[in-house]
Amino acid sequence: MRETVLKWGSQSTTWLYLLLAYPVIDYVLRQILPIPVISSLWDEGLLIVLMLFTFGAFLQSNRTMPGIKHWLGAFFVLGVAITVTDMANWGATVEGFRSVYQYILAFFMGFYLLKSMEDLDKFMKGLVLVGFVAALYGVLQVIVGVKTPESWVQEGEAVTTRAFSFVTSPNVLGSYMALVTPIAAGLFMTAKDRKQKWIWAIVALTTVLALLLTGSRGAWFALAFAVFVCFYIWNKRVAGYLVIAGIIGIVALFFVPDSVPLVGKVKDRIFTLFTPEYFESSSEGGRIGRWGKAYDNMRIEPLFGVGLGHHGGAVAARHFGTIYSDSYFFKSLAEYGLIGIILLIGTVITMFKYGAGLIRNIQGSPHFFAILGLLGGLIAVATHNLVENIFEVPFMALYFWLFGGFLCALFVDQTQNKRW
Repeated sequence: MRETVLKWGSQSTTWLYLLLAYPVIDYVLRQILPIPVISSLWDEGLLIVLMLFTFGAFLQSNRTMPGIKHWLGAFFVLGVAITVTDMANWGATVEGFRSVYQYILAFFMGFYLLKSMEDLDKFMKGLVLVGFVAALYGVLQVIVGVKTPESWVQEGEAVTTRAFSFVTSPNVLGSYMALVTPIAAGLFMTAKDRKQKWIWAIVALTTVLALLLTGSRGAWFALAFAVFVCFYIWNKRVAGYLVIAGIIGIVALFFVPDSVPLVGKVKDRIFTLFTPEYFESSSEGGRIGRWGKAYDNMRIEPLFGVGLGHHGGAVAARHFGTIYSDSYFFKSLAEYGLIGIILLIGTVITMFKYGAGLIRNIQGSPHFFAILGLLGGLIAVATHNLVENIFEVPFMALYFWLFGGFLCALFVDQTQNKRW
């Protein structure tokens, strides 16, 4: 037994699987079996262990990081510079720095710890299965009628029950499902036998249902955009047909009676966006108003922003009493200024460019659709950050950067080393 435990503990994959189970472990330790100190620090301990493995892999690896290292390096240097120059609010600034860069370290874990395409296939399956558990829990909440906290229900809306599972909110669950649904669909497409296809079909349909039940419009639109991108990469003609089908679907949805189960609620959530009441409330105290405040803060210090942890997020709320920006990118615009937001967006786009390059290189491969689904899920999460602070949720930020590192690692292996 002791030898088995030591063997598992000495493998980085064991700790990566624990990272993939982050939302479940965190929920159990914080809500069901709270253990002093461990419940609040277990994730930091896990990241430290994984960074030690990463450092060892870096010393032994022949894998060379591509041009994204320049974007990452510049982004880290900017963060350090902003931190050390804001001594008046040192506590908030350091916490703001940690809340961003601690999770970006997962990119390096993904880049150096991944050994093969087969390992990535296993990690994707682990990610999707944990997401499936979250989806089932969320669906059951709606079935039994768990009341959604009022802060997540817009005034005047017919929707009063939104799935939120064991994660922070319906919007976070929506982003989580937008990440795992394309991957589950990709695994379905790559499955070799009927049994596996049934399994991944059930998983994909369950995560889609959970996504719909979250009522998260931002996650719906983000996934729709990601699906379009995936189809465009795969087959441009089919992508065009998809756009036409989407337009027809939206028009048809307008005529669906509100009394139709689920579809009526989806209609209510979508078309509420186009009412004068929504625009007025959003401009005064909602998203539009919050984005305007973030822009105004950027204008104070246009190049370098007002400082990390100073606006629009959890750290700013604790230290300065500011409200959330409801957009990670607008929050970053206010805190980093124009230089920082350009570096952040440039890093994300470069990561996606490598992912798309990898997909082009493996067209015809048995792994094609699974990797395409992974890229789609990451695009959905990044897009959702336009209207939500998703990267402030630890497990979502870790998943995004970890799997982005996986994609970049395989891109390097495919283009530089010709390993497969």
